Amino acid sequence: MIVIAGDARFDVDMIVFDKDGTLMDLNAAWAPAAKKWVEVAAAGDNELRLRLETELGVEADGGLVDGGSMAIETVAQIAGRTQAVLAADLPVAEALSRVERAAEIISDLEIAVQPIGDVRGSLNRLSDAGLVLSVASSDDGDQIFDDLAALGVIELIAGVAAGDGPWDPKPDPASLLALAEGLSIEPARMLMVGDSTTDVGAARAAGAAGVVGIARSDGTCLIAGSVDAVVDSIEEIGVQ
Repeated sequence: MIVIAGDARFDVDMIVFDKDGTLMDLNAAWAPAAKKWVEVAAAGDNELRLRLETELGVEADGGLVDGGSMAIETVAQIAGRTQAVLAADLPVAEALSRVERAAEIISDLEIAVQPIGDVRGSLNRLSDAGLVLSVASSDDGDQIFDDLAALGVIELIAGVAAGDGPWDPKPDPASLLALAEGLSIEPARMLMVGDSTTDVGAARAAGAAGVVGIARSDGTCLIAGSVDAVVDSIEEIGVQ
């Protein structure tokens, strides 16, 4: 099937979507959680807070840095970075305790799910055309399924590769290759749609047919120079 994005055409059977920054607004979902994570881990130490913000990619105003740890990495990777920063000043046991406390508090927060464009309508249209739809995200599996349910699209997604799955996280291609194998799709017959360099790296290494980048609300795209097409939302992805 021919999938159209901008001036690009892709002959594919499956589309693999990233989640945050692609299907739903990244900052709306995770900026408050990132701010809380840093606050709990720093425990009132302003210098430590600043170091954690730098390491994890959290802006002073609470927003997330494009391509930063909080924006693209798994919970395990974020926890490891946090513990490394804390362990420079604190006993290992205290550093670990703070990371565990931050993770516990974040797990109880309600994540704001704001779709980027008409996600449900767009995925319905692509599924009805005969495309296999899947998601590869750095989030843990439970969070992915919760968010897909909140978006009202869970029944349209044939496969999910999560950040806590039995593979190395993106940009390693293992999660995409696992999706392709599990859904009986040749890697060269899948298209990646995402917003970060990890999405590009994983797709290229997996031998995907191409990569479509999602632009931010200001119209810029972090990965514009390394993708085959850029769209403002998945609404602009068509079929022929």
